Amino acid sequence: MTYLVGQIFVIILLATCLGLALGWWSRGLMLDEMPPEPSLPSSDETELDPFGARSRLEQCHRDNASLRRELHEANSQLEAYQKAGELTQQGDMLEQLQAAEARIQALMDDLQARDDSIAVLEQELERWRS
Repeated sequence: MTYLVGQIFVIILLATCLGLALGWWSRGLMLDEMPPEPSLPSSDETELDPFGARSRLEQCHRDNASLRRELHEANSQLEAYQKAGELTQQGDMLEQLQAAEARIQALMDDLQARDDSIAVLEQELERWRS
């Protein structure tokens, strides 16, 4: 009986080693066949893809509109906080006011970055049109 258990154990051990070796080998084959991960488009790719520039421009316009809405909401909140701050001088309201001002500044910075990228994309689109 011990002899039979030993044979089964050896066969299972060989099958496990063979499975690991085949799995490792097939993994190596799959890595060779996989295309490289997509990265940011290079200048050569953007020169060949005018529709990509247009879609990026449209996305920037949508993002810009969204940021402007958020900025308008933040400004209205800031005005409400300022009015409330005039009525009460609690430190709690002042902290909220400062947080809102910091958020507005961050939104303004993000909006400026989006405006800059929109300008670059519009120039690129005009270059494609000419």
